[in-house]
Amino acid sequence: MHLPFLGKNPLLKVTVSTSGIRIPVKKESLETLWRLVQVMLVNLEFENVAGKVVNSALDEFGYLKLGYRIIVLTLFNESTGFLERVAISSTPEAKKALELTPVAFKDIKIPIHNFDNLCIKAMKDKQIYRTYDWYDILRPVYTKEQAEIVQKAVGIKSSMVYPLIFQGRPIGVLIFSMIKDFNDVTEDEKDLLSGFADLVGLAVRNSILFTSLKTTTSQLQVANTKLQELDQLKDDFVSVASHELRTPMTAIKSYLWMALKRPDAPLSEKMNKYLDRAYISTERLINLVNDMLNVSRIEAGSIEIRPSAFALDKLTDDVLAEVNAKASEKSVSLHVLQSQIPQVFADQDKVHQVLLNLVGNSLKFTPEGGSITISFFSDGKTVETSIKDSGVGMSKDDLSRLFQKFGRLDNSYVAAATSGGTGLGLFISKSLVELMGGKIWARSEGVGKGSTFTFSLPVATPEVLSKAEQFTKKVTPGEVKTLEPVAI
Repeated sequence: MHLPFLGKNPLLKVTVSTSGIRIPVKKESLETLWRLVQVMLVNLEFENVAGKVVNSALDEFGYLKLGYRIIVLTLFNESTGFLERVAISSTPEAKKALELTPVAFKDIKIPIHNFDNLCIKAMKDKQIYRTYDWYDILRPVYTKEQAEIVQKAVGIKSSMVYPLIFQGRPIGVLIFSMIKDFNDVTEDEKDLLSGFADLVGLAVRNSILFTSLKTTTSQLQVANTKLQELDQLKDDFVSVASHELRTPMTAIKSYLWMALKRPDAPLSEKMNKYLDRAYISTERLINLVNDMLNVSRIEAGSIEIRPSAFALDKLTDDVLAEVNAKASEKSVSLHVLQSQIPQVFADQDKVHQVLLNLVGNSLKFTPEGGSITISFFSDGKTVETSIKDSGVGMSKDDLSRLFQKFGRLDNSYVAAATSGGTGLGLFISKSLVELMGGKIWARSEGVGKGSTFTFSLPVATPEVLSKAEQFTKKVTPGEVKTLEPVAI
């Protein structure tokens, strides 16, 4: 026999609050619920919360003295469609029930559509139900005879089933089994149990979310570790493969050069054309290998940064002298807008490579008769170096792709086919500038309107020099790698 339950009228229904926690009127009840909140906030782990739930009403509320003997927490498993047993109180009666049960506690799973089961009915109707018969809460897992045998042996006289509600949705039920008749349950007991059920719904749901988050975090950490291992394997492969490629390609390039320049055996025009193409392709491949090696070393953290104070404008003049011949071939004019700037504090060799990359990049994408202008600006804390060209320019949408690996833009492929660009130079430049405590960026008015690349480096002020260690990057002697030369 099972009935909806409120007061002394068994026909009245009770709908559990779904908008918030029902607050009992009595001060003692409030204090008891507050103690329960504190108990549940101590641990967010699901297993701990579940254990606290089924024992706290007996221990904290003193309901053991009022005839309550077994409390069972069950939760709906959405993935399986079953209402599953989660926790049971640690009383002698509960232990005896576990010893006598014909079905293991965790295997008592009730199909969510089995509305003959009082627990499913309580969830569906969001009502409190009561019964004298354990078969009502254990069917169809137990037979009626099995339920009667265990209930009689344990000494349970009646049970009440309270639905657990979270944000308006039923998530499970609490079963209170007693050695007294449910008609002897007082109004205070009912109020406290209703508030208790509301709190349990909130606490259990929060603990499930917390445990799920913790599990997901752990899985992400494992996945991240695996990705780091794979990334390291990739870097090792690129490094080894690049070394193995560069040695034979360098030899091939040398042989091709000797064949092209051999004075005692002039080549036919057709043969000279083919060998020249082969030589250019080999040189391009070697440049790609060098760039890949540089990227691998930067990402592996095996590049040392040894900063010192030096004149950036003087270094710029040296770089322009290196690229002057290439600029003359394309009739591209090089200009430097001289200005008084302080010395910078950075690794001079790495800055040299950055300048070669950026000026070389401008040369590749500036048509014949164009110009490249380098200018400086300092606010006293940093020095900004800008390389402005009259080249192909870029759209605003392309700017975000600039400093990525192999980040050539659509309008750069034609130039790259003739210049041997790899799409790695800007990525390498950005990495080096950031390693030296600077920043790099680019701007363009649009396609066909040229581009300006700017990078900043710290000024060699007394304050910066006193913190030289912060700008220095050291690696173990065996791991120190130099950068491969830049192709212009």
